[in-house]
Amino acid sequence: MSERVYTFGVVGAGMISQFHAKAFEAMPNAKLVAILDRSEERAQAYADEHGCTAYTDMDEFLAHEGLDIVTICTPSGAHMEPAVAAANAGKHVIVEKPVDVTTEKIDKMIAACEENNVQLIGILPRRFNESTKIFKKAIEEGRFGKIVLADAYVKWWRTQEYYDSGAWRGTWALDGGGALMNQSIHTIDLLIYLMGDVKSVCAFTGLEAHKISK
Repeated sequence: MSERVYTFGVVGAGMISQFHAKAFEAMPNAKLVAILDRSEERAQAYADEHGCTAYTDMDEFLAHEGLDIVTICTPSGAHMEPAVAAANAGKHVIVEKPVDVTTEKIDKMIAACEENNVQLIGILPRRFNESTKIFKKAIEEGRFGKIVLADAYVKWWRTQEYYDSGAWRGTWALDGGGALMNQSIHTIDLLIYLMGDVKSVCAFTGLEAHKISK
């Protein structure tokens, strides 16, 4: 019996959506069938490149025949609405990191997926690095004894041009504020994965190296 092929639709034809298209191409049981973007020109260009159908209307996109899974590639703070719409249409949902920028929005996404009995998946791939697997196994086997402290430092750098390259970058509404939410989320997720659930949070923030006023 041949393996079932799952069909994917992408919401948002920006840069990250190209990585999703490459992932589908690398999976023998995946097929990209639809792209949704507010810009008809961007949607059609993506469709032409990847051999799928272009849409600018969410309802028409979700009605694409046989669509199984929707991946959300919009700006971080614009994940909830397409995710909830997809869940309500009975589609499984994969969301780029971070899942969204507020717990209120994320809770609505979780509720919609639970109500419609579909899966909600966030893209946090570092859990699957070979080094992470080895580290996790060592912790579970007690090789480090009782762990009482863990910390992580993220020293990634983004130029001012990076923040100027998109109106949504660095904003509270769509980017969650900047590097902590959009880049460091990977390392924060690793701490949770390796060390367990969070009991309390204390944070200090500052804008030290960029001109971001949105």
